[in-house]
Amino acid sequence: MDPDELHQFQSALAQLRACIDSRNDDVLEQLFMDLELSTVENGKWPVGFFDGLEGLLKDPSFLSLTNSWKLLYFINNNWEKVSEHEKERLRQLLADTFDKHANWMGAFVTSEILGEHYADESTLAILAGLAKTAHLPEKALAPHGIEILAKTTQQGALRLLAIRQLQELRESDSAEVRQEALISLAKLDSKAG
Repeated sequence: MDPDELHQFQSALAQLRACIDSRNDDVLEQLFMDLELSTVENGKWPVGFFDGLEGLLKDPSFLSLTNSWKLLYFINNNWEKVSEHEKERLRQLLADTFDKHANWMGAFVTSEILGEHYADESTLAILAGLAKTAHLPEKALAPHGIEILAKTTQQGALRLLAIRQLQELRESDSAEVRQEALISLAKLDSKAG
């Protein structure tokens, strides 16, 4: 990667961090669109770039921005740029920040990333736990992640475990979680038919 390309990514990270102090949510969307273009043009991220993104996800001040969820969307759109080691670090960070974004879209995109890219028993346990312990309205999005996991997995046994988990969530103390579990079960049932 040439110095100008490297500078684009470093500059974008600096501008994203500056949004924390300025509280300028509107600029986030443009910054992520610019980063999408830079990623397409360069075909890869520079060394250390993911660490900068991870730092933003760990920062409660960044997560308090209404459009902080767009960082998750950006990572998901560029999943192939994330190394296997980075993906493992990210899984726990996604679980830890599930209900910490200012906008419920953070939990929605997180549930999709977890269900699609981490379709295993560990993630099923994470999502089931979030359906019980996360704050509302975000906790109601955990069944959606379980649904995505059930649709994504090629393992029949894991799919059945996910369906059983959704069936258990029909009995949740939270009316919102119960409703979302029913919706997810109906979607899975219509896919099977």
